[in-house]
Amino acid sequence: MDMRGAFEKVARLAAAACLAVALAGAAAAQGLFSPVLIVNDTLVTRYELDQRVQFLTLLGATANTRELALNQLTVEALQLETAAAAGFTPSTEAIEAGQSEFAARANLSREQFIAALGQRGVDPATFRDFIAAGVAWRAYVQDRFRSQAGFAPSTIVNRALETADLEPGRRVLLTEIVLPASTPASRRVSLERARRFSRISSAEAFSEAARSYSQVPSRLSGGEVDWRMVDDLPPIVAAAVRPLRPGQATGPVDLGNGIAVFYVRDVEMTPSTEPRFASVDYLVLQLPAGAESEAARIAASLERCEDIYTYSGRYPEQALSRQTTLLSALPQDAARVIAGLDSGEASIALTRGGAPTVLMVCNRTFGEGTSLDVARLRLGLTNEKLQILAAAHLNDIRARAIIRRPEG
Repeated sequence: MDMRGAFEKVARLAAAACLAVALAGAAAAQGLFSPVLIVNDTLVTRYELDQRVQFLTLLGATANTRELALNQLTVEALQLETAAAAGFTPSTEAIEAGQSEFAARANLSREQFIAALGQRGVDPATFRDFIAAGVAWRAYVQDRFRSQAGFAPSTIVNRALETADLEPGRRVLLTEIVLPASTPASRRVSLERARRFSRISSAEAFSEAARSYSQVPSRLSGGEVDWRMVDDLPPIVAAAVRPLRPGQATGPVDLGNGIAVFYVRDVEMTPSTEPRFASVDYLVLQLPAGAESEAARIAASLERCEDIYTYSGRYPEQALSRQTTLLSALPQDAARVIAGLDSGEASIALTRGGAPTVLMVCNRTFGEGTSLDVARLRLGLTNEKLQILAAAHLNDIRARAIIRRPEG
């Protein structure tokens, strides 16, 4: 072969190699941007999923991260589609404001937060898409449900103000046993035990049973709790306790996440010279449908309410709410769960719209002179009602959606 022929052969080989590299790159890119999920007409690509996993990991997620990311992307696709169909497309200004609010949780500016994500391989579009869905959904929900969420809370607050207790009150000294009821099997066992405990007439024997079987921190003191006004107790507990005399126990009280029995150690009447507003400070973090294991892990890790902010950054702002509410004004679903919790305890017994939640009691207030910020209470109740309505609506949207994985 002459020199010219050799050069031509080398050139052909080089061209073939370049073509092979280009084809390989195109195939890799095609795989990277191929859909992993189709939500109605929205494609969720492998790149979006990988980016969301990386984003959540940087925010502190450590378990079931891919499952959590896929859940979030599914929900956000439905939220954006629903909001857009109703004419709610978030503006650039609204998205940037939402990004700034989110970045402030880490004490960073929007620009600093985006730069920090970029240094760790997260596309700025991933952060933008995460915020855009929340902004669009919040605007849509407020417009759709504002009238429904506004009426009931005002009625509840006004009734509470009009009927504030100025008469002598009844207070009780209780011992409590709270048994597990998270599964059908545990509920059956707990109901049988509760029936047996309700027949105990000795305070000492009841306390011994509390030490052995109760699932709440008061078991360490034999189930004994401090004096409580009957009207300050959750309605379901107050109704069971009110007719009893010292030395008597209630029947089984279904708290939703537990079965309880209460023993009355003492009763007394107490005068009241000013309104009493028993209230509870609590938080609710709502996770995407299907994230039950993540909810359980978060609830088990919490020791105080402030710990929730370690996890809240993984979810849109509206997923977390914290408020102080009159016990009498609690939504029924939350009231049943809160009735079985002490301050500093969390539960995943509450579900809204088919989605898991973490509910934690931060503090309870009892007794006379409890301050009541009416404007804040009304706002909190309105937001809570909006959250309930939005969760149910989103669950209905998801149930009607066509969600599938692409063939092959």
